[in-house]
Amino acid sequence: MQSWADGQADLLRLSQQQLFFVGGAPRSGTTWLQQILDSHPEMSCQGEGFFGKELAVPLESMMAGRRRALEAKNTGLFQHTGGYPLPASDDIEHLLGTAILLALRQQTAGHPYRAIGEKTPENVFFFPRLRRLFPAAKFIAIARDPRDVLTSAWHFFRKSNPTEDQVTAKTAFIRSAMPSLAQGARAMIDFGERHPAHYAMVTYEGLQQDPLPVVAGLCRFLGVSDDAAMLATCLERTSFVAATGGRPAGVEQNGAFFRKGIVGDWRSTLTPDMGDLMVQELGWMFAHFGWAR
Repeated sequence: MQSWADGQADLLRLSQQQLFFVGGAPRSGTTWLQQILDSHPEMSCQGEGFFGKELAVPLESMMAGRRRALEAKNTGLFQHTGGYPLPASDDIEHLLGTAILLALRQQTAGHPYRAIGEKTPENVFFFPRLRRLFPAAKFIAIARDPRDVLTSAWHFFRKSNPTEDQVTAKTAFIRSAMPSLAQGARAMIDFGERHPAHYAMVTYEGLQQDPLPVVAGLCRFLGVSDDAAMLATCLERTSFVAATGGRPAGVEQNGAFFRKGIVGDWRSTLTPDMGDLMVQELGWMFAHFGWAR
């Protein structure tokens, strides 16, 4: 085990490298994008670190508990001396930043990557806090037609129940999911408007249609090589066929993490009325991202 001082020096050096974070709605292509970036020889991008849910939230709870314990002791047994100092307001952020850097150091395993990133879909809600922790970090979001997102989610997360009415069940599923889809998209857009120099947005459809210029743009954004031949190799290694062990895009396998890998597949699962419902409720997203209605 390193000494504490040496470990802190390592983390300081890591914090000065190009860090980045990736997010987007579940089933919107976040894993595909993460794997493309991770295949680049100058980048490490793994997922999912759960820095928000499994680090920030427990740290907040732990520090709140410690504060309550100290306050009770200070106002009781040690009232005459004033007791022990309470945690400072930014102690949690110091601990959270350190924990994230420790995770990224473990991820890189000493390799001198030029850009180091992590992908968790829910990062889109955590981007502002990560930006406060790491002001030089960059942020990448991916968006996908919500009809395809929920089609993929239906087949991946839902277990088949032959006794239920499919139209009723799917409509209820769509209605329950649309608010979080809208909230996540708003969070991505708002963050990008506030920090345009540190933010890049791509779409699943763009990656499908012409991935090379999309990925090259992300490489320039992150300060790594955008050599076309090298990126073509990265894309080949992370293609749908490669990720599924030889299954071509368009050949469906329900329950598989990579189910079908095409654009516009929602028509195979959702009715036109379901599609219209989503366009009606989320029409602003279609206009913003350029999705056909």
